[in-house]
Amino acid sequence: MDTLNTIPAELDHLIITVPDLEAGVAAVEEATGVRAVPGGSHPGRGTANFLLGLAPTGWPEGAHTYLEILGPDPQQEKPADGTLPLDAHLATEPTLQTWAIHPPAFLAKVAAANTAGIDFGEVQDMARDTAEGDRLEWRLTTRSPLPHEGAQPFLIDWGESVHPAEAALPTLELLEFHVESPEPEAAQQVLEVLGAGDTTVVEGSDCRLRARLRGPGGILDF
Repeated sequence: MDTLNTIPAELDHLIITVPDLEAGVAAVEEATGVRAVPGGSHPGRGTANFLLGLAPTGWPEGAHTYLEILGPDPQQEKPADGTLPLDAHLATEPTLQTWAIHPPAFLAKVAAANTAGIDFGEVQDMARDTAEGDRLEWRLTTRSPLPHEGAQPFLIDWGESVHPAEAALPTLELLEFHVESPEPEAAQQVLEVLGAGDTTVVEGSDCRLRARLRGPGGILDF
């Protein structure tokens, strides 16, 4: 992977989807030497997550985002139609599925996306309880299937909740992150409207995300 170190300033988190949570967490630990911690479940949506902190290259010291490992919750029934949030039901292996940004003016960015004709889905309110029993509430843009196969980020606003990256999470370095698209100029224009215009976009045969994570046990590439 080429060195592309422009980590977008409004990156909220990256999401890996896995077909089995325990196996997915173990795979990330085997590659990096760091084990994710339980995040919580998404009641009524069929998923749960594990979290790792991310320290991005080029960000100020102490600034963090996080990695979400998302998969079917063994304590919940799957939704009747079999569809899981963020297309997690499609995962057959750990996959860097999509990403979130947190622009400071959430509703203004939603309005701008509407005006520009960007298909981001709809705004939904969500909530979950953390493993410690705290309540998190947020709103986000959501669409299924994911826009541009997940290469287009969704927008998130945590409101009054404490951001998950502020918890004492085991942490990996986020060395590189970029977007690939068959139409890089068009993809860059969309990112400008959404609030992530500082993201590196390169030409590729398909829409996808690329990232390089490093822990004490090794490097994990997506």
